Amino acid sequence: MSYEDNIFLLLDRINPHAIKKWVKYHQELVDYTGQHYAFFASRRAQIMEALKRTLCEEQKEYSFLENPWKRIVSHQFSNTPLSTTGSVLSFPGGRFNIGKIDAARFPQFPALYLAEDSETAYLECMGLSRDQGIDGLSANELAVAGNFSHFNIVGRINQVLDLTKKEALANFYELIKNIKLPNYFKREADKLNINPRLPVNSLNELYNSIFDEEWRFTPMQFDVPANSQILGQIARNAGLEGILYASSKNRHLSLCVFPDNFENSDAYVEIVGDVADTVIHKKLDKNTYKSFLPARWN
Repeated sequence: MSYEDNIFLLLDRINPHAIKKWVKYHQELVDYTGQHYAFFASRRAQIMEALKRTLCEEQKEYSFLENPWKRIVSHQFSNTPLSTTGSVLSFPGGRFNIGKIDAARFPQFPALYLAEDSETAYLECMGLSRDQGIDGLSANELAVAGNFSHFNIVGRINQVLDLTKKEALANFYELIKNIKLPNYFKREADKLNINPRLPVNSLNELYNSIFDEEWRFTPMQFDVPANSQILGQIARNAGLEGILYASSKNRHLSLCVFPDNFENSDAYVEIVGDVADTVIHKKLDKNTYKSFLPARWN
């Protein structure tokens, strides 16, 4: 039985005794997951410098100058479209950055998300799949309508981890594949009547876990980062400026940018075309990046 099976079966019950039982059981699942996360985090810490090196070895420059990319924000944020504040204030954050999960255990860090077209930008922003819609409108129709502001973006990112191909994580996987789950966690899983959360056992499994459409489930239910957020944290701490990837929504390109790594770089992201006079800062680079970070990062 999986985590999901247990949770949704229990939540369907409405009598007070079942609710009390659910609260206790859910806390046991949270505790188990926290211990599980801490074990693997400690093992990763022992090889962290090697993990960061393997990601840096895969870095490349990526430019989008002739065909502008897209950034979509709700109208309330249309004066600061390149701000990364929302990425840390949101729960649980973005696919490759950590937001409001548990700041004491998992430090937040910001990211800017861009997409090669409006549809992808909207799907990623709203967490929708391509065939989902709202109020009778398809995701594609919503991408060019609704209470959103659309911006054309050009830029050049010098140190990008290209995850459009799983081979970029081959050396990373070689470093983590020998981390084994202790029998303790298997016994505890049996007590909870769940399948133990086993480590990935192939490059394919690692890659698929990074691009799982349901990546939000673990941080939202159990207060620990998803695999993709852990990878993003390692990439950012390695000094990489961004992660290029194919959206799980439609396989079009998306880019996660870490502006706080722009300090000693000539990388930049810039809004092009006409915008309102009220838009604050049209260009994010080494001279302005602090203006786009949440207040506590300045």
